[in-house]
Amino acid sequence: MKFPLFLFLVVIVNTSVSSQNKQFIYGFQDIPQSLLENPGGEIFFDKHIGIPFLSGVYVNVGTNNSLITGLFTNNGVAINNKFQNIIHSLRTKDFFNVNEQFDIVNIGYRLRNEKDYLSFGIYQELDFFSYYPKDIAILFYEGNTDGNGNTDLNSTYALNDANVKGEMIGVFHAGISRQVSSKLTIGARAKLYSGVFNFQSHHNNGLISARLDQGNNIQHFINNVDFTFNSSGFSKLDNKNISNNVIKNLFVGGNLGLGFDVGFTYRLKDNMTLSASLLDLGFISYSNDVNTYKIKGDVEINGIGVIDPPTDNTLDYWENLNIDFHSQIPIDTLHSTYLSFRSPKINTSFMYKFGRYNSSLACNNSSKLNNKIYKNEVGIQSFFIFRPIKPQMATSLFYTRRLSNIFKAKIMYTADAYTFSNIGLGFSSQLGKFNVFAAADNVFGYSNIYSTKKISFSFGMNLVFE
Repeated sequence: MKFPLFLFLVVIVNTSVSSQNKQFIYGFQDIPQSLLENPGGEIFFDKHIGIPFLSGVYVNVGTNNSLITGLFTNNGVAINNKFQNIIHSLRTKDFFNVNEQFDIVNIGYRLRNEKDYLSFGIYQELDFFSYYPKDIAILFYEGNTDGNGNTDLNSTYALNDANVKGEMIGVFHAGISRQVSSKLTIGARAKLYSGVFNFQSHHNNGLISARLDQGNNIQHFINNVDFTFNSSGFSKLDNKNISNNVIKNLFVGGNLGLGFDVGFTYRLKDNMTLSASLLDLGFISYSNDVNTYKIKGDVEINGIGVIDPPTDNTLDYWENLNIDFHSQIPIDTLHSTYLSFRSPKINTSFMYKFGRYNSSLACNNSSKLNNKIYKNEVGIQSFFIFRPIKPQMATSLFYTRRLSNIFKAKIMYTADAYTFSNIGLGFSSQLGKFNVFAAADNVFGYSNIYSTKKISFSFGMNLVFE
């Protein structure tokens, strides 16, 4: 099946990018990767070297609706009926999501002036995002019927809800955190993006309707349509050298972009801090292997149907459907450069520390940077990510406890678009110069994987030198 037809069908089964909220890592000063969430974070060690490919791994899969539960619950309902119920019950603002990120290289060290901490590295990120295009999904699943097999020529279907974006990128970054005073630390990070592949479609318009012609055949009309689908990097993924092409594009393969992060941490008191960061304000220019599909104006379609493909000769069915689709819909295919803007993110946090911890930890750089070790930390963190329809938000309450010289644990409660009962757990351990951390979100959801709306985990290993 060729790509132009796929862009219409993908909306039925698409997945999307998650909120990317790393509430465990943000503000966790023992973890070097916290600088990726706030370049203005306080750092109390002199150097770190991430274990290649294992220094920071993050995976997040989720949905804000009951899609998984509706499909896999064993309630005696046929799968076709389940799917039909889901098609109608989901809302246009529902979304599905997948996000993955891991460090390839992550290194940092304190400069001689002792106030600046320089960090740099490379990480890979995979992102998908889509709202649920309800009208299009119903049209392609049921055609011109009312769901019970009866012809329905009274409904109109909108293309406006087609909002989808996906990409894989490599990110080269370098940042600096500066202690301006005993109270204020600021930081910034520059990023060079390298796009492996991308597809996106936003801000579409058009209405689909139907009527009977003189021969009693159904005709479809797409009125005032303005539909654009951008893609880059897909033709090279079809050949036998897919891994080589992915690696090449991951490391500055031609689709390049720029971005930056900024952040700060401010001490209201020795045991009370405010912090905030703005991440991924930038863009990528896609110029290699570009295909942009555009439909504009008024289109008339005769007799295309995609419902109930035959069980035999399925490939021939889809190929014939694709030929019919191309013959009737005037699609302009362009190969010009287009821009893909990143989704900016904002973090804010307030933290209160209590219970002084008198140990050998309160020495070296800790005293140099006026860091007093406390047993407990409590606070609140907010996260925003900007989306085409509206920003998504998450708020977390957290409690961190230093259990020993080498072990620190954190528990989080998060309310977001997925659920209001998200409990997360994590830990960081310092064994000599070896630091390891791990965290899992929505831990109670693992008991019934089909009913949970979100699964998120992260872990990493670093060498940290004080």
